[in-house]
Amino acid sequence: MVYDIVIGRDASDKEKFGERGLIYLGKGYVKMGQYTSLSNKIWMDVARSHVVLIAGKRGSGKSYSLGVIAEELSSLPREEAKNISSLIFDTMGIFWTMKYKNEKDSELLRSWGLESKELPVNIFVPYGKADEYKKKKIPFDNTFALKSSELEAEDWIVLFNLDLTSLTGVLLERIVTSLKEKENNYNIKKIQEEIEKDSKSSKETIKSAPSFS
Repeated sequence: MVYDIVIGRDASDKEKFGERGLIYLGKGYVKMGQYTSLSNKIWMDVARSHVVLIAGKRGSGKSYSLGVIAEELSSLPREEAKNISSLIFDTMGIFWTMKYKNEKDSELLRSWGLESKELPVNIFVPYGKADEYKKKKIPFDNTFALKSSELEAEDWIVLFNLDLTSLTGVLLERIVTSLKEKENNYNIKKIQEEIEKDSKSSKETIKSAPSFS
């Protein structure tokens, strides 16, 4: 007898929530010789908090799995959906396609009892990339930017690929830390000015510091 597999839900929660608070991940499969067939439906509990690791080599379906989870979360009934949502930092620029129906695989979806549909996705892109997205006709809802004063000294050091204990790394750490102690809101120009007039570093170190201009 084929039964559903529920990940992350114990017996007491099964009794308490029933079929509520579950998202559909897909089906397991079994191999019989050279043949592969689909078997049990696999669901994941989202009524409780969980730590989930999706791992695999390139092209194995990690992003696809994240997309399935995000789509299922957005498709929960209203009562459940109001308590949970997904936030994806999409460094590859692929999840914006969730705004459109998947017409290409509509027949495959129907065979799984699913249908193509647009999802309520809000897309934010870096402020400096807005024109590029418009030119490529990639839809987005708004832009975002980070204030220079919101970044820690370690963030700048990592950004410029510096060694924390190098002379330039120490200089940058000292300048940013000092600015944070004196001001709540400073810009990149201010960081550059403070580096150029630093009296504790040699001229060679100041010249080797990254340029913020």
